[in-house]
Amino acid sequence: MRSALTCSVVCGALLSAGHASMGVAAPPTALSQDESAAVIRFPHDADLWDAALSEDGRLHVVYSVRQAGESKRGASDLFYLATKNAERTRWMDPRKIPTGELPVTVGGERKALIAVMPRDVVLVSWPSGGLIGAARSADNGGSWVPVTPRDPSAAGHADTMTMTGSAAGRVAFAWTDTAVMGRGEDKIAAPLHVTLSRNGGATYESVIEINKNLLGACVCCTPDLAFDGAGNLWVAYRTSEANIKEICIARLGVDGAITAAIASADEWHLNGCPMNGPEIAVDREGKTVAVTWTREEVIRGATSTDGGKTFGAARDSGRGAHHSSAAGGDRLWLAWELHNETSLIRAIERSGEQRAAVPPTAVLLVSAEGQPLLVSAAGSSTPPGGEHDRHERHGDH
Repeated sequence: MRSALTCSVVCGALLSAGHASMGVAAPPTALSQDESAAVIRFPHDADLWDAALSEDGRLHVVYSVRQAGESKRGASDLFYLATKNAERTRWMDPRKIPTGELPVTVGGERKALIAVMPRDVVLVSWPSGGLIGAARSADNGGSWVPVTPRDPSAAGHADTMTMTGSAAGRVAFAWTDTAVMGRGEDKIAAPLHVTLSRNGGATYESVIEINKNLLGACVCCTPDLAFDGAGNLWVAYRTSEANIKEICIARLGVDGAITAAIASADEWHLNGCPMNGPEIAVDREGKTVAVTWTREEVIRGATSTDGGKTFGAARDSGRGAHHSSAAGGDRLWLAWELHNETSLIRAIERSGEQRAAVPPTAVLLVSAEGQPLLVSAAGSSTPPGGEHDRHERHGDH
């Protein structure tokens, strides 16, 4: 069992605790490969896209299409569509989302995102040249109202933005600020900002610098977010301090307290940005935390069963790219691309214990190019009967 690490900064270096942690479960265990999620082919051409399952089983998608004559990172149009039934056999016609004075500028890990909440509320967001655009629909995409998670006149430059929502009406945004990046000799270490909403994404609270006293964030690696059942927000991000890339797990408690730990302990030195962020899944109690990431095209993962205080040794799942994960029941599902094809869908247990008798609810959405995006229904990251929280991300092209 490896030593526990924190994300705290001491003289610009990683701080390592002196004693090995005890009582941490074994790394996630791969289960049989025949436990496939439902596979759905995305029906439209798109540059980048995101998806979510609502509690009634329907699949909701936001996707971008570059405008004619625009470059790879030029302005794009944004569209929303959803399946008409829980069986996901029929699709509605795409609806263009009004973006107003905030054009959609996507590319790489920068993409539009979607969250689905109760009472037909859908929230979409998109990067807009250092600003954050967002729109909210209270009628399943029939009409859209702009919302402001970050003041467009605020100082700084919002980059590598991410978003998550919960069935309790909580929403969280996180982004790096590339206007003030650079800590010591590390030129790409940046602040990581978070803002919260408690009313389904309609209004937002003051911005918090989640890593003010922690390691700087790698500016081009998108962080990931998840709520537990009590409303605590969990943030997974790739660090960059003295050009060492680790995976930090920070917890923003409902009381405002911030705690953190290193999950990876890779000690990976890279004078640059890998442009690939981690993914996190948390159970309802906030005790079991699973995180996956990549290092040099290898998919890795680690698990904590003590509320994110310590993590077991990392486990490699194989080579691949564009990895995607979704929590379901007592398992975490993984999918990734290898040689331009969906390489594998694998179910792993977050706790390393015996697998649950009831299979999780997960859907694999596959693009025309074969790149996978795993999505899960609101509530899939919690045991049955618990408060429901959504977790899904990625699908980069």
